[in-house]
Amino acid sequence: MSKEFKEKAPKKRSHDEDNYDMDDAMDEGKGRRKFSSGSKKKSCRFMSGEEDTANITYKNPKFLSTFMTEHGKIVSRRITGNCAMVQRKLALEIKRARNLGLLGFVGLGPNSN
Repeated sequence: MSKEFKEKAPKKRSHDEDNYDMDDAMDEGKGRRKFSSGSKKKSCRFMSGEEDTANITYKNPKFLSTFMTEHGKIVSRRITGNCAMVQRKLALEIKRARNLGLLGFVGLGPNSN
């Protein structure tokens, strides 16, 4: 490599230089943002004792509909905060209720008349 290229190559920044404030980044025009990873993980309300797992049955469609969107999709456990075991049971019971006609496969959309 030539000397000219080595002189123009950007210098490597140390780890300490990566920690900067949002104001500094916007002033320099870099456009990078520093995000905090302080989001608290939701706990499973069934395992903490707020709700009973006996409520998770196809015979209780009003309760099961709280875990569905208005379009009929099952809400993910990342959103609801359920543990994997409870989420699997919820999905199974929602599918049973759909097949028996207690819950709909799709919600009422804007074009349904």
